[in-house]
Amino acid sequence: MFGSGTDPQGEPLEGRLPEGRFEIGKDGASLLVVGFDGSGPSRNALAYAAGLARRDDAALLVAFVEALNATPLWFWAGSPIIPDSASDLAEELRDELRGAGVPWQFVSMRGDAARELETLASSYKADAIVVGRSRRSWWSSVSSGLAKRARRTVLIVP
Repeated sequence: MFGSGTDPQGEPLEGRLPEGRFEIGKDGASLLVVGFDGSGPSRNALAYAAGLARRDDAALLVAFVEALNATPLWFWAGSPIIPDSASDLAEELRDELRGAGVPWQFVSMRGDAARELETLASSYKADAIVVGRSRRSWWSSVSSGLAKRARRTVLIVP
């Protein structure tokens, strides 16, 4: 009989994996990594991820990845000073996620966005990465880079 919804072995699925082994996407999401840069598509991705997190009782790890070649760095006594774009985004996030009812954390980093989001998701054992559709061409976008290299679900929100 198809679609019975029961386990053919009659055993709970819990405990079937070897001790200490992690399974992505086991019973809904528990953590979603969201790429956020303040653009319209990233706001759409954040809204979608917040709704998904609320329904799955999951948390959000919102990441801003500043490209190494995006903004000139200022130097003070030999140390680079990164402009306040990340702190500005943190304020916007508080406004965007107010009342969403999901736990979230904001992190900022520098580097290749696709690589950094995948590394972050891997280190936190996130279930999925949610990004907005890039305005740039498909072959050079963050979403295409993630689709090619990610080892977990990638949701690309228009």
